[in-house]
Amino acid sequence: MIQMPMFDIPDMRDLTYKIAIVFGAIIVIYGVLWLLVNLGLIPAIIAAVFPQIVLIIIGLFIIYTAVDRRKKYY
Repeated sequence: MIQMPMFDIPDMRDLTYKIAIVFGAIIVIYGVLWLLVNLGLIPAIIAAVFPQIVLIIIGLFIIYTAVDRRKKYY
């Protein structure tokens, strides 16, 4: 008799911690950039480009998480 393997439910805590770390780092970086622009230490163009950098970081995180999950379960 052939048995179907049980599908394991992935532990979501690991993914939740990774997401929290990424968003926490983005918030800290944005806060530091904002402070430096207000103090006049860096030009405002760097802070204006930051949202695009955030999108790139989020995209890389999604790709990393997908590859990590694929390696973990295959």
